[in-house]
Amino acid sequence: METPPLDLLLNGLAVAAGAALLVERFIELLQSLRERANNTLLHEASQQVEQQQLGLGLNQVEQLSSELKRDQSSTLDALDTVFPAVSAVGEPKSSEFERHDAIPCIPLPTLSAQQARLTAFLKLAPVAAGIVLAAYFELQLLALFQGKPVLPVATLIAQGDAGAFLYRMFDIFLSGVLIGGGSQPVHVLIKFITRRRLTSAEQERQEATGRSEECQLPATASATAIPAAHPYQWQSITYLGGVKPASLENTHKRLADADQIVVHHTAMHSQLGFDAIVDEFLVTKQWLTGYHAVIMPNGDIKPFCRWDRTGNHARGHNHHTLGIALHGNFHQSGHDDNDRYANDDGQFGNVRPTAEQLHSAARLIALWTFLYPDMKDDFLVPHRQLNSGATVCPGSRFPWETLTGEVAAFRRHWSQQSEALAHIEAFSRRQYVYAGERPGLFSRSESGEERQTVEEAS
Repeated sequence: METPPLDLLLNGLAVAAGAALLVERFIELLQSLRERANNTLLHEASQQVEQQQLGLGLNQVEQLSSELKRDQSSTLDALDTVFPAVSAVGEPKSSEFERHDAIPCIPLPTLSAQQARLTAFLKLAPVAAGIVLAAYFELQLLALFQGKPVLPVATLIAQGDAGAFLYRMFDIFLSGVLIGGGSQPVHVLIKFITRRRLTSAEQERQEATGRSEECQLPATASATAIPAAHPYQWQSITYLGGVKPASLENTHKRLADADQIVVHHTAMHSQLGFDAIVDEFLVTKQWLTGYHAVIMPNGDIKPFCRWDRTGNHARGHNHHTLGIALHGNFHQSGHDDNDRYANDDGQFGNVRPTAEQLHSAARLIALWTFLYPDMKDDFLVPHRQLNSGATVCPGSRFPWETLTGEVAAFRRHWSQQSEALAHIEAFSRRQYVYAGERPGLFSRSESGEERQTVEEAS
């Protein structure tokens, strides 16, 4: 599935937002008319009740008047019996009573069948209006998101492709439902897409800047340079602080540089992009950061968290470690393990890291060991070793020996190549690498005093 251009997506969503705004105004008009009709009905009902109460009061007055004329004394005795609280101090008894206007009691009208139909109409009208507008504009958002060409319905009918026609009609229906929900869902979708694409653009900018920095590197002695075809030659690694480095400027500060590297798998579908991994931490979990770097299946190295800051990847060990994650789910459940998140049959994509992933991961790990000379002897550990029993990361299918062998090969070849060491020295001068002062690299012999290799540490 091709990634659609951002401007094409935004154009389609802008049309959807405009149509949703029309639907909102239409529904507001209908609700206003309904309220006016209800107010009119209530006013008429109130007048009817008042007329009924007025007629009832007049009838009662006529009855009392006739009784008073017939027998005034008996009527007064009856009033004394009914109203015992009347004072007998010489004032007229009729003046003892306060006179108030009758308070009308207006019963709530019962919901008629016509009113029920009107309520249902107001509920369904936005969706219907959205579908009509989507059909009018031939808005096919699903096709836009999938990177497929948006073909007019008339063209599909002329081609006689029933399957494609039904799919497009379903696409228009879904687009209409989205429009019927109002402008807010469309705006949220626009914001979400823009944020994801900005993250990708930032990574591309970092890669371009990193390449330009490598081009500006001064020439070094190449007498012992590794041939270009050598698999362990130095290759540029783009790093400008990862994703949103400014957000960590005043937080997640390290007290010292990392002394251990923790290997993870993302436990996500390997076909998801780097943006999905970033969203898992920044949007879903609402964290400021995550791994320090993610290795994609094609071997791309994607820096995430600033290396001079603590990440969120290994509880209890974030303050002194760097976290590297190979994208994918490499865990296979055992016979007694009912882990529904295991990747037994490939439902999460690749069941093992690709060769490109392992090679790039080893390249970055080797670079870290040169940049941070205070690494422990057991500087490379799987996540499950730090959180025993709490996780299986990086998975039961992870080829640990292959990774450690690759790391050792990179370290061995780079330590013997002056060109590679010059590149590492230049890399150490970049921003966001060290928590404190930059250590003096390669001040000692890289042969006799070099730390033990990964094989020895393993």
